[in-house]
Amino acid sequence: MKKAFTLIEILVSVLLISIVILGIAKIRQQNISVAKYIAQRTQSELANTLFLDKENRKYNKSKRNAAEVLHYLEIKKFATKSVLKKIERQIFISPPLPINDLPLPIELRSIVLRGKFSAKYFRLF
Repeated sequence: MKKAFTLIEILVSVLLISIVILGIAKIRQQNISVAKYIAQRTQSELANTLFLDKENRKYNKSKRNAAEVLHYLEIKKFATKSVLKKIERQIFISPPLPINDLPLPIELRSIVLRGKFSAKYFRLF
């Protein structure tokens, strides 16, 4: 009598292999989604730095784009200006926060930028 695999054994092994491949594909898709999220979040954090200027106090409780906030740079290139106009954030600046043991004439304020990825920063003025 020849020793061989039965049809059921072969079907079970194919089923197990397909389940493992589906699991690997699902994990790969999740990794791709996380990588895209991290890339978008990083790009948003870089764009947020455009709104952390000392002049931004006058834009409290308003929605502005980066071109309006950086108007004093007098950007001449149209392509650069159009990219900056697409970057919009709502700006909220807190009243001065108390700083203990610091006799210097400075103010600590929190700056909240709301957009696709909201962020909160603390800044000395």
